Amino acid sequence: RRWAASVHEESRRGKRTPDMRHDDFRHDSRYVERTPWPHWAEAVYWGVLVLVSYPILAGWDTDVATELRLPVALTILVTGLALWWVIRGLTVRVDEAGISMHLGRVPVLSRHVRFDEIVALEVVRYRPLREFGGWGIRGWGKKKAWTARGDQAVRLQLTDERELYIGSDVPQRLAERVRTIGGRQPVP
Repeated sequence: RRWAASVHEESRRGKRTPDMRHDDFRHDSRYVERTPWPHWAEAVYWGVLVLVSYPILAGWDTDVATELRLPVALTILVTGLALWWVIRGLTVRVDEAGISMHLGRVPVLSRHVRFDEIVALEVVRYRPLREFGGWGIRGWGKKKAWTARGDQAVRLQLTDERELYIGSDVPQRLAERVRTIGGRQPVP
């Protein structure tokens, strides 16, 4: 089963419309794609938070005073919610400045690639576990990946022979937007 990413396209004049000319879209637009973590990863995350909080609330942890059990458990859950909000999936933004990526809604961990750094790009199917050891911000040396789930990506060949994989549920659309907004030929 495939889950769709949240995709948002717009120009300075509002959302993209079918009558926008290609040139208008190229110079006056941005594309934002949000790919959430898989549901099983969110279930594991919240399960761990509940397993850490429950013993405190139930009184199994005798190191926590009775009157502090609820505040300590709530602090753990609120901190977990805040952290989940910060690292919630992968956000990719393509605009006239280049490609920006960050985890979650708040760009704490981020990366920016200017269009002039891109030598080539292609849509690829890859093996996240074998090639990068999983999902997230991964990689070593000249080969890096920013992914949230799945096995599809846009692979950018950057200057200095570096490679960057950007995970996407709709990699053909992401590649086309990078080419269109970045001034390269549209994807065939």
